Amino acid sequence: MRRLGLPLFTALLPALFAASFTGCAASSSHSSHRGAAEMAAPGAPMAGPSFDGAMAADAEAGGAADMAAPAIAKAAEAKTVARDDGYDRSLRAGTLTAGTFDDTLNPATLQAFARTLLDSDWTHEVASAIRGPLTVVKVVDADGAPLADVGVTIESQQRPTKTLRSGTDGRVVILGGWDLGGEAGDEVMVSAAGEHAMVKLGSDEARIVVKDRRAKPVRALDLALVIDATGSMGDELEYLKVELASIVGAIERAYPEVDQRYALVVYRDQGDAYVTRHFDFVSNLGRFERTLGRQHANGGGDYPEAMDKALIDASGLRWRDHGARTLFLVADAPPHPEAMGATLGALEELRGQGVAIYPVAASGVATEAEAVMRAAAAMSGGEYIFLTDDSGVGNSHAEPHIPCYKVLSLRDAMLRAIESELAGQRLEAAPNGTIRTVGQGQGGVCQTSKPQLAG
Repeated sequence: MRRLGLPLFTALLPALFAASFTGCAASSSHSSHRGAAEMAAPGAPMAGPSFDGAMAADAEAGGAADMAAPAIAKAAEAKTVARDDGYDRSLRAGTLTAGTFDDTLNPATLQAFARTLLDSDWTHEVASAIRGPLTVVKVVDADGAPLADVGVTIESQQRPTKTLRSGTDGRVVILGGWDLGGEAGDEVMVSAAGEHAMVKLGSDEARIVVKDRRAKPVRALDLALVIDATGSMGDELEYLKVELASIVGAIERAYPEVDQRYALVVYRDQGDAYVTRHFDFVSNLGRFERTLGRQHANGGGDYPEAMDKALIDASGLRWRDHGARTLFLVADAPPHPEAMGATLGALEELRGQGVAIYPVAASGVATEAEAVMRAAAAMSGGEYIFLTDDSGVGNSHAEPHIPCYKVLSLRDAMLRAIESELAGQRLEAAPNGTIRTVGQGQGGVCQTSKPQLAG
């Protein structure tokens, strides 16, 4: 699959680092509006506030209905506006730092981590899903270019037949324990577009060649943000809003030939002012930014939050049947123990729609949340992104159970993820963007698969 243009980091980064927002900080008071919505079937209309209605329905107390949209521009061109758009003008994009890890390239690391979690009632279910062999199947055309949006059927004697959907890189990820109940070395039949192959679980990447199809450039992007908006996220949420708005603005300008849409789900927990609020896909970036700017952290209380309900809402968004479908899950806590099954079910639904999930672990993430977020990334073909202490923002960030990673700005990490989805291949970060290196690895593959507390 050919690239859509110059790499984003070489073409746009100088301009992006000068980004700023044109609003003042919003009031931290909260309305009593309850945004929990009834679930709709995937692809069907969902109840809840729309972007058009967000001017009033999602505004925090004291917010204005017609706030000015933030614009990504050079700092010298920023102008003061009289009204509050929900963004803190003192914060700049590019501040937060993050590491990334691809468990699909390091399956032994994921399996070893899962084995340490099997004895916990909280994590047993998710650990069982990811402890088995991980196998990548890639669907390509006769020239070896990846074929996106192809139904890939897997069959075994232990479980019912299951059909997954190839991503823009042509890949589907098979989790032996979750999908098939199989062990390493078991053979399964994999079919795609009339072609068949016998694949050994736990083997290196298997390929299925579809000779009568040709790869096409990615011309559509559905980008959804799912954000924990509880009180523990308050130290970083205001920075994250600035970062995220900058990222979507950069992508819009870097890829004008790509039809782009944006959606937002925010969540808290039972007993808070709301449990979830969702805003389905729109193509109007300014409208999206205004709605994002109005989100503020409050509530929560106990450690786990309503992540399961937020992911259920996300699975019911109007995802398109073609193009790049990308979801960033930004959180610092896991779902409630009793909701782990529902969380995995929602992840399975998103995976079946071909959504690549890139979790972003904020400060406070402990083992339970890391397990869920890494499972989400691995089963959907995404990568685990985790904030680090290098920025000096927020509370201390727990080190992940991985042997190697590079620290970048969060913006670089997320831009690379989106650009990889649009390119149909994993792209490396710009060498001059590396802030710090932990362990040793190349091309995302660590030299050792032994899990450890990095650092």
